[in-house]
Amino acid sequence: MIRRFPPALALLALVLLGHRAEAWPADLSQRIAKDALKIVPKSLAEVFLAHEKEIFADARVSTMPALSLVYADLPKGKLGAPTKEALALEFAERVKALRGQDFRAALIALGATYRLAVDLADPSVGLGIGADAKAKAIRREFYLFTTANLDKIPVVLVEPESMRLRVEALPGFLDTVIAKTPAQAARLREEAQEDGRVTAAAEIDFRSPVFAVSSTAYSRSVSAVAATWIAIWRAAGGDMTRQKPPQIVKPRPFGLKNEEN
Repeated sequence: MIRRFPPALALLALVLLGHRAEAWPADLSQRIAKDALKIVPKSLAEVFLAHEKEIFADARVSTMPALSLVYADLPKGKLGAPTKEALALEFAERVKALRGQDFRAALIALGATYRLAVDLADPSVGLGIGADAKAKAIRREFYLFTTANLDKIPVVLVEPESMRLRVEALPGFLDTVIAKTPAQAARLREEAQEDGRVTAAAEIDFRSPVFAVSSTAYSRSVSAVAATWIAIWRAAGGDMTRQKPPQIVKPRPFGLKNEEN
């Protein structure tokens, strides 16, 4: 299938090709995608699980024009007009492909679109974290802490109404996701150091605001991926009858209130 992107947009994506913001590591991104499957209709979750390896392999080598544009916008805290246009085109292509003859290929391509949404809520690349050596150290320790404590992070559905979006509304919704990240990034920058020293992952406990930032960012990422998949699946006429209300997992009693968005 030939994608018809405007020449100027395609050229911009080509210039940015290979640009990869230092966002969620691949293992965390994949874990977020798997947790998003708990929210989508069961029929979609089943076929995704049956093609999990192919979806992650496709995502790793993806050349979606929108992807490079998203990565370029991560440090800005908002999606530019070319990015939202590219996202709209990509989503429309996914809907069209699902209605076509090669359902398996279309399904794998749909699964790989998690890359377009998963990093928008990552505070360690958001506007406000900075780009100096200290920011890189904070990012490293934040990822180590999050990875080591995934079993303790509650997966909470953020903005339940986003699970009912029309596909045409997705770019605007994803823009609201990234727009909330700079405040989280600034808080992470402030709370992840003490007396000018970056706090090591092993020294962070669940009373720290860093845990609240990590938990909130993770759930926002899961919700953004799920909303993207659901909107495209619904627009293509996918089975929505077995979408159960998501179970909100309550956090363990650490004496810390979850931060609201």
